[in-house]
This record gives sequence, structure tokens and C-alpha cells, in this order.
Amino acid sequence: MSGNQLIALLGPTIGAIFTAFLVPLWLNNRSRPYIIYFVGTFAFYTLATGTQFFVVPDDSKTYLPLPAICFLICAALLGEGCLRRQERSLNYPLTGVICIATLIGVLYYFYVERDLGTRIFITSAGCGVLLATAAYRLRPSPSDPFVSKFLFAILVVVSIQILLRPLVIASLGRVTNGAEASQESFFLLGLHFSLVISAVVIGLTLFAVIVLEMATDLRRQSTVDVLTGTYNRRGFYDQALWHLENGVSRPICLVLCDIDHFKNINDTYGHLKGDHVIRELAKLLTIHAGPNGIVGRIGGEEFAMLLPQSPLRAAKSISEHVRSLFEISGRTTLRGAPCTSASFGIASHRPGEPLQELISRADSYLYAAKRSGRNRICSEDDALDYRASA
Repeated sequence: MSGNQLIALLGPTIGAIFTAFLVPLWLNNRSRPYIIYFVGTFAFYTLATGTQFFVVPDDSKTYLPLPAICFLICAALLGEGCLRRQERSLNYPLTGVICIATLIGVLYYFYVERDLGTRIFITSAGCGVLLATAAYRLRPSPSDPFVSKFLFAILVVVSIQILLRPLVIASLGRVTNGAEASQESFFLLGLHFSLVISAVVIGLTLFAVIVLEMATDLRRQSTVDVLTGTYNRRGFYDQALWHLENGVSRPICLVLCDIDHFKNINDTYGHLKGDHVIRELAKLLTIHAGPNGIVGRIGGEEFAMLLPQSPLRAAKSISEHVRSLFEISGRTTLRGAPCTSASFGIASHRPGEPLQELISRADSYLYAAKRSGRNRICSEDDALDYRASA
């Protein structure tokens, strides 16, 4: 076996290895359907490179140029998988035009003017353009996480490399149409080697992205409340501590709220309705906290809302909006039953004050609101700010 053949054999071998590793990842992460596109990417890469190695074209013109077809499908699946990860997709009409134009060129230089070198140039151009269009649709915003930006950069580099690869490798030697000559061509040696390198880089990148997202999900599950999607006690405390210690979010207010008579709701309407009531309050708090606010479920029916860059007056206004809307929502949630209500305690953070002391002060105001009749807000600058409209 020649060196060229050995390198050519690495292609299907590496493709099969990545496919074998990606399949169980997909089977255990069905919530990430984009992984199946990556499975398809390496499955067709294995088929394309395997066809190049095991099937030698002859002069009968009955051999279908399978490698070109498989490489096009491989590029399309890779681009679609990267886009599906961010809930986007390829431009299907444009993708169809690129694939058809590429196949027409490949078939012409296979059946009409038999020229292996030109077919390789056309196939590379088609795959490179497919990945370039995918990269264009994948371009990240400044707020996107590093993983998304890194995947975008890899896709750009790979698309450029595929587009330029034939031109660069052509300097190594001219590809001929004879089967034996082609097997020993410096052009094909460089082509096979670049295909192997590209497959390894892409495969390792995809593995890194999937593993990092799995790790992020595990961390998120340890800090997020399953029922409401808000932070749990641990997650809220971690986020609140960061803002208090950061010192750039002042003024900061902490709002504690508790659903009134929640045990009666559970006993009367059942736990499913009780969960619905909890989720409704969590939704209202999250909406009104805004993009910079932090909401956490720190007890069964008790929530905390940290409002960075919010003075006490703004925190009271936000809390009143939540209180009044939650009161109205109960008439729908519990189907005409007496309204749901919640009590609120608000404390403004003092410079250098530990988080536990801030929570303790807010809790004392919450207790005052409960003791004074519930369905109201109590803060540090006045005993009772808002009373429920009877």
C-alpha cells in the first residue's frame, strides 16, 4: 500500500470513528436534535472518502461520481446542523441551486469531458460555497456566547480552506485521469491529507461544542428551579452576591414576595392548580424584573427579586404592577374563585451590607405586610405603601 493510499484510507476511518462517537451522544441527548445532522455529516464523509478509496473509476462512463454527491450532502448537513443548534436553517432554495449547479458541472466533466481535476475543483467550490452561506447565516451577535462565535469562526475557516484548497494543492502536481496515475498523484495526496485534517478539526470542534453545552446544562440544572425556570435558592444567592460585590449595579433593591394563603389554594384546588399559581407569579416577576433583574424561587411559594440599578421608588412601582396583575390572574387560573394575592417586602441595599442582612431586612418588611392584612407592599421608608383595592 502506497503512502497516498494510506492517507486516503485515513479519511473513511476517521469518519467512521466520529460517526460512532456521535451516535450515542445523539441517543442520550434527544433534546439537541442538531446532533443528528452532525452524525449525518460524518456518515456521508465516510461514504465519500470510502468511495474514493475503494471504488476506482474506469473509462466505461457507467460509474456514478458518488464522492461529489456525498461531499455536497456532507457540507449541507454540517451547515444545517450548526444553524439548527441556534434554531436557524439554511436558505433551502439557494442551497438547491448551489447543489444542482455543482452536480451539473461534475456530471459534464465526467460524462462529456472526462477530467478528474476539474471535477475536484467544482466539487470543492460547491462545498465551500455551501459552508460559506451557512456561515453567513450563522454570524453571531456581540451578545452570543463564546462557543457560538468559535463555531462560526471554524465554519468560516473551513469554508475558505475548501474553496482555496484545490488551487493551493495544484501547485504540488497535476492530477491525471488514469486510475493508477491518480492514485499516486501529488495533487490527490495533498487533497486526501487536507480532507483528513479538516475532518479532525471539525469533528473535535463539534465534540467540544456538544460537551460544553452538556456541562452548561448540568450547571444550569443545579441553579435553576424546575417548576418555574427561575433561579433556585442557590442560583439566586450566587447571582445576588455577584451584583452586591461587583459594585457597579447601585442602587440595588431586594424584593421578597410570598403567595398569601397558598396552603388553602393547594387544599381547595389541588397541587396542579397550586403549581399553576406559582408559575404565574414567577412569570410576572420575570417580565417586570427586566433584562437586568434576577428572580429566584427561594421557598415553596416564596420568591426573591433583585433589581440592580433600581432605586426604592422604582422597586415599589414594579412590585405594585406584579401585585395587581397577580391578583387579577387568579380569577382566570382558579376559574372564578376568590382572587390570588401576594405580599411584598422591599429593602434597599446599604453600602457594605452583607446579603444575609439585606435578606433579613426585606423579610422583616414582608412579615409586616403579612401581619397587616396581606396583599400589600411594605418597605423601609413607610409602613404600608399600597393596599389592595377591596
